[in-house]
Amino acid sequence: MSRMKNISFSTATQVPMQEFIRDLRFRHLKVWREADFSCPRAVNMKAVTYHKWCGSSESGPRGSPFSTPSYLYKDLDKHVLRNFSRFRLRAHHLSVESCKWHGGSSIYDRCECGEVQDEKHVFFFCKCVEVCELRMRYRGLIEGMFKTLRVFAPSSSEFIPFLTCHHSINDFEINTFLNQDSYRLLKFVSDLVSIFDTGSLSKRLALSTRF
Repeated sequence: MSRMKNISFSTATQVPMQEFIRDLRFRHLKVWREADFSCPRAVNMKAVTYHKWCGSSESGPRGSPFSTPSYLYKDLDKHVLRNFSRFRLRAHHLSVESCKWHGGSSIYDRCECGEVQDEKHVFFFCKCVEVCELRMRYRGLIEGMFKTLRVFAPSSSEFIPFLTCHHSINDFEINTFLNQDSYRLLKFVSDLVSIFDTGSLSKRLALSTRF
């Protein structure tokens, strides 16, 4: 029976398995090849966002044979693990995603920036009070990532505003930031997700009282 699996029924000849596997893998990776030439902010697609910002290798998910993300092996609280996974898979309540199923705008109304509320925005640019306080609490993650630029900032407390004003943060830097092997990063992202979960709940409750 197992030998029959290697037989092409249309021609009754043996299938060259190495070529078959290579072709099958090529077809499966089509989505990542297309994402190579897309920008997460220009193309609002989960696959592109994951590939450019969350992929676990330099060249994205197809850069090497599949491996389980390292954070899944860490001894984490369940809600931290769940929140970090949700953030990576864009299963969160940031407006860039929630506007698809709740309606409304992808622009965050609690931030004066007037930008699309996506992962990049909340990491580095959002001026919402809760997010700014959280960012300051975990600023060591950002300072460590961009330590070569710290010498140009007026002071440590002003580094993040300085960074966002004078440095264009690119996709590779976001990917590197999200793939730091750090418990503090996982907790930071989890707390960030929780902030917007709370905001989304408040917004839903407010809408429900209108009817």
